[in-house]
Amino acid sequence: MERRHRRTRKEKLEDELIKTEEAIEQYTAAIASMEERRQSLLEEIESEHIREVTKLLKEKNMSVEQLKSLLGDMTSEELAGQGA
Repeated sequence: MERRHRRTRKEKLEDELIKTEEAIEQYTAAIASMEERRQSLLEEIESEHIREVTKLLKEKNMSVEQLKSLLGDMTSEELAGQGA
C-alpha cells in the first residue's frame, strides 16, 4: 500500500489562495448583478414618479408647459417646503 503524500504548508496555502480567489470572483459577480438590479429599480422608481406626475397633470387638466410655468414662478424655498 502506497503512502499518501503529505501536503506541505506551502501547498495548503496555495489551495487556500485559490479558494479565496474563487470566492472573490463569485462575490464580484454578485455585486455586479446587485448593482444592475439597483439601477433597474432606480429606473422603475423614476418611471413611477413620471406616471404619477402625468396622472396628476391629467387630473388637473394641465399641460407640461403650464407645470413648467407654475414651477418656474416658485422660489427654491417654496419648492422645498412643498415636498415636506
